[in-house]
Amino acid sequence: MILNHQFGNRKNSFDLDAAAALDEAWDLACKGRSVRAFSLANSVLASAERRADQGLIAGSSQQCAWYCFQLGETQTGLVYIEKAISLWRHLEEPVLEAQALSICAWLHLELGNLEQAVEFAAEALNIADQSRSLRSRSLAINVIGVIFWMTRQPSLAVDYCSRAVELAREAYDLTFECWWLINLGGAHAEDAYLSQEADNQKFETSISSAIDITKQALSLAQSLKDAWAERLCIANLAEYFNAVDDFSAAEMLLERYRDIPGDDYVRGEGHYLVTLGSTLVSLKRYDEALVPLEQAHLLAGENFNLETLMHACLSLSKAHEYLGAFKPALDFHKKYHKLHQQFTAERIQQNARMAEIRYETKKLKTMLDTEAERSAEIARSLEALQQQTNVLTEAANTDPLTGLSNRRHLETLISDINTRSASYALVILDVDHFKKINDTFSHIIGDRVLVQIGALVKIVVRETDLAVRFGGEEFVILMTDLTPAHAERVSERLRMTITNFDWSEIADGLNVSVSIGVAMSDDAVDAEAVLQLADRRLYWAKQTGRNRVVCFLPSGNRFEQTTSAITD
Repeated sequence: MILNHQFGNRKNSFDLDAAAALDEAWDLACKGRSVRAFSLANSVLASAERRADQGLIAGSSQQCAWYCFQLGETQTGLVYIEKAISLWRHLEEPVLEAQALSICAWLHLELGNLEQAVEFAAEALNIADQSRSLRSRSLAINVIGVIFWMTRQPSLAVDYCSRAVELAREAYDLTFECWWLINLGGAHAEDAYLSQEADNQKFETSISSAIDITKQALSLAQSLKDAWAERLCIANLAEYFNAVDDFSAAEMLLERYRDIPGDDYVRGEGHYLVTLGSTLVSLKRYDEALVPLEQAHLLAGENFNLETLMHACLSLSKAHEYLGAFKPALDFHKKYHKLHQQFTAERIQQNARMAEIRYETKKLKTMLDTEAERSAEIARSLEALQQQTNVLTEAANTDPLTGLSNRRHLETLISDINTRSASYALVILDVDHFKKINDTFSHIIGDRVLVQIGALVKIVVRETDLAVRFGGEEFVILMTDLTPAHAERVSERLRMTITNFDWSEIADGLNVSVSIGVAMSDDAVDAEAVLQLADRRLYWAKQTGRNRVVCFLPSGNRFEQTTSAITD
């Protein structure tokens, strides 16, 4: 659950009754009865406050905040979660503090407070990483993924939501797995929408991924009897089916929405209504479409939901136009156009605010030079912004699966590498027969293999070396200040370490080996060329038997002059 009950070592009847009540509340919320869940958790909170039981106050407040999130009562949720954060910090419970900070970040994101969302999410991730709690890390990484999704950065959103799902699976938390799959599907859908006009193939691939992943989430929600998640899945799937013009499938899904039991659909009601209305418009049932669209328009106006209001106006304009009511059609179209301009401006402002975090750090440094009398105050602001920047920069430069640096980070360092006078080596490592591992043991086992290889790489290389997951099953290591002989020894030790690892810990019958290509800075004119040469030597290692290190090729060998694609 969102909260692990921790009431110290006390075993009196009140503690047991309170824990049972919070468990019951959680179960109710997962079955679509969040109103009842909130009432129950709030009654536990009232009892805890009468007894001045700080741990129980924090725990019940945290649950109340989550139920407020489910019910769309975001502002009220913030009041509860701020109390929980303060108490967990006072009680020195970092795992629970990280969870509370993640919920706080999500609530701020729902309110459109991007800066606060980023701040709390960064702090949550930092504490969760230190605590090494799988569930806390899963929650924090998911929230960062949702932030990237909401700020129209789907590539990063997919990376982080995928990692959140994997951590939930490692923690055997089916509820988290289900919820994060919903967000992962949304990130893929966002990727599809952004590429729809420019790259039709990418659109089809991404929307197909969104549909498949959301179907997985729906199946899991149904098996868990999680009505809240089931409603989210159905509304999202209907939206995705509309995107591929399968309006009949969308309508069939939406017919099931109202049959799901529970009372926590308020938060997603606007999305459901506007999706239903747009589906009926696409099916040319314009009179029917007006009812849900007008409800969505009214609800979005009351809740200040700009995106839902915008889509409702567009569909209302289309419906009225087809019905021959041209004046309301024009009025709604004008309103849509105005809302779209506002929506676009807010999205641009949000994205700019993400970039401004770095800019403000530089700006504060300048202010330190010119306003010495305010140095103490500015230094505190600078430190906070720098910490926030460091966390976000690290997140953007880190592969969420292995924890190593990612390709983006290596590419930003390539130009700096060329200016160094010291010698360096670039080592490319590729897992042998990785496709066969995935096909034989599953993609989950394949991911665990990559995680373990990342851990082994960290053990073998020096702290000063840069280890990178370059993509797929390929890794790159940048080693500086060493001789060719040293680079070869390290690469061979790395190969042997991976080959000799007991892979049966991950899966019975699993064996893993790697092929490695090595190139030195003296072997080519610049870092890009060194990397290409290491790639060709890796290819030669593959072609000559795999499970070997190649540091040079026979004189005149054609692979020294041409680049070929690496085969599995």
